Amino acid sequence: MEKEHNSKLIIAFLLIIICASPFGLFLYAFIKILSDSFSTISVSSFDYISLSDLGFSIAISLISTICSVIIGSLISFHLLNSGKASFKYGILNIVMVIPHLAFAYIIYLFFSDTGFLYRLFGIENGIALINDTKGIGIILNYIFKEVPFVILYLMATNKDQMQGHIFAAKDLGANFIETFCKIYLPLNALQIMSISIVIFAFVLGNYEVPFLLGANAPQFLSVSALADFQSIDFDQNIASYLKVIIIFFVTFLMSIAFRLYVRRL
Repeated sequence: MEKEHNSKLIIAFLLIIICASPFGLFLYAFIKILSDSFSTISVSSFDYISLSDLGFSIAISLISTICSVIIGSLISFHLLNSGKASFKYGILNIVMVIPHLAFAYIIYLFFSDTGFLYRLFGIENGIALINDTKGIGIILNYIFKEVPFVILYLMATNKDQMQGHIFAAKDLGANFIETFCKIYLPLNALQIMSISIVIFAFVLGNYEVPFLLGANAPQFLSVSALADFQSIDFDQNIASYLKVIIIFFVTFLMSIAFRLYVRRL
């Protein structure tokens, strides 16, 4: 009886902390947006929500997340597999410190059709990698920026016995791919799921990178939401709130999907 009473006190104390913290302010603001949006919603507001923009945003976010997690996992596994777990992370820390906006500008300077790489190799009329309708520049930016984050996270959360499992698998004749798929990924499933949710949520809600590297159409929901928010048209202004709600619920549903996938593994 005393334990049950203490658990209720702990839960109440946690709820008070959550409500008084910045997260509580975020919940209040989000609930306020929901109530204001649904109270003033109209059918014409949905005309400003493009399914192509929604599909483009989700597709680019998924591709960026999957590529970043796979590449980062392979590199971190290679460091463990080759016995370089004490690898110095100075270069990775430098990439982590650079803001996304500054990194997007670096990508623009290198990969635009008049950028450094095109001039270096003398390429004319090459494939458009920046401000293209397929979002290649956006994907490149997030891959280069998030891969170091994945490597640092996985190397920091790897358990001490991980390297022993890898060496045991190698002694039993497992190759690189078999060890990676059957040993490393299952043992890091929870960490990979967590980092995937973080990256996907960030990419889907990010504004400056798709604004600088994306095309005019299709657009990220975050980019079009800000344009709608700055409009003087009332229905278009309400559409911006709806897009923020869509971003939140898509992220929430994807987090559930990632979690169910990990449980299935």
